[in-house]
Amino acid sequence: MKTPFTRTPLLIRAALGTALLAAAAHATPPEGSPYTVPQPAFFGQVRPRTELDHKALSDTSANKSLLSTHVRTRLGFVATPSLNVEIKVEFQDTRVFGTEPGSAAAPHTASTGNLKGLDLLQGYVAVQEGPIKTVLGRQKMQLGGGRFLSTLEWAPYSRAFDGVSANWSMESGDLTAFSYLVADSTNSTTGTAQTKPATEDRLLLSGIYYNRKINDMLTAEAGLFHDQSRLLTVYSGDSSTRYDLVTASERVLGKFNIFAFEEEFLYQTGKMHHKVSRDVAAWQLAVRAGIVLPKLKANVGVDAMSGDDDQTDHDYNTYRANFYFSHAYFGWMDYFVANPRYGVVDYRADVDALVWKGETRTASFKGQYHYFTPQNAPSNADKPYGQEVDAELHLGLYPKSNIVIGAGMFLPGDGAYKLAGAVAKLTSAAQNTSPAYFFYFMPTFNF
Repeated sequence: MKTPFTRTPLLIRAALGTALLAAAAHATPPEGSPYTVPQPAFFGQVRPRTELDHKALSDTSANKSLLSTHVRTRLGFVATPSLNVEIKVEFQDTRVFGTEPGSAAAPHTASTGNLKGLDLLQGYVAVQEGPIKTVLGRQKMQLGGGRFLSTLEWAPYSRAFDGVSANWSMESGDLTAFSYLVADSTNSTTGTAQTKPATEDRLLLSGIYYNRKINDMLTAEAGLFHDQSRLLTVYSGDSSTRYDLVTASERVLGKFNIFAFEEEFLYQTGKMHHKVSRDVAAWQLAVRAGIVLPKLKANVGVDAMSGDDDQTDHDYNTYRANFYFSHAYFGWMDYFVANPRYGVVDYRADVDALVWKGETRTASFKGQYHYFTPQNAPSNADKPYGQEVDAELHLGLYPKSNIVIGAGMFLPGDGAYKLAGAVAKLTSAAQNTSPAYFFYFMPTFNF
């Protein structure tokens, strides 16, 4: 099914025109970053999550459901040895219940514990000089709506980077710059082409991001990023031995009376090489429009990431979303952990309603509907991926806690077999068209 989103030049003109219109939120430091204030002196979290996951689409033989429970535990502290210096250390342990290693002959020995589940989530030193704060070490970073760079808090392990960043906080604007070493093969002893040690085999991510509060109704943001890899990678079925990608972004968001609006556009260019060098020209677009009432928020919109309908030429048009929000369960399920080769257009609607509020306790409902189609596919493969319906009940029963009861269902379309979640051998003739569904219970407690 061809859509208006198969015409890239028209889409770019529309996005740039829309950027002149709308938006409101305060210009603040990046959420979840070392520049979020205030930083508590001592903090922690315990988040168990139980899931019943039935992905019929990707299993045409047994179609068995997966029932599992994992728990994420965090403990950290912030020390300020002087007015200008801040040190943050945060540890994290994430484990799936019943998966601690034990001997083959005596599986009960798994109950003795395993220290390998413990990791350093954050560890950095920050120095403040005037309005500029510089951070060196392992740190989180999320920019804008998280469509290019996100902390990925939904995932069990979250996302953190090793490197340096700096933030300049101004009266009505905020500027953040960073340079991260994402992957380096020099610490590997394996012999595969992807990981064997080599002096320059690494992945680097650098960028600069600016957000400015124009007035009480309008905020504008812009960013420029360089994603460079010298490691063998496979993305949406396309492999590369190296790539250099430059991504430029703009975002506006606002609120006018009860009406809210958000628009974000990212354009990706550069080179990707595997046997031959390919020119990259790809994009991502997100548009939202809705209403904001005291007890209700509702939006309709479109998310789109460009695809490539011809893998035989020297052009590459699939948008590469390496560090984005990756809602693997809520909104995108497991099928969109990587953007499909033919891209995706997500026609969506969502609602967030406060259904009950007591003196100290609340209950709210969040729901989403998605209709997924390829963005740019050959005529013989241009069929919808499917539809998805998601619902969550959020219970605020205790201080610094959120209890979530969620459910989702994916209804495969005729093109669902092309998604990354489907097994490689699955064909359009052999695909399972039964609904896929999941349920989860996730209480989060912080201190």
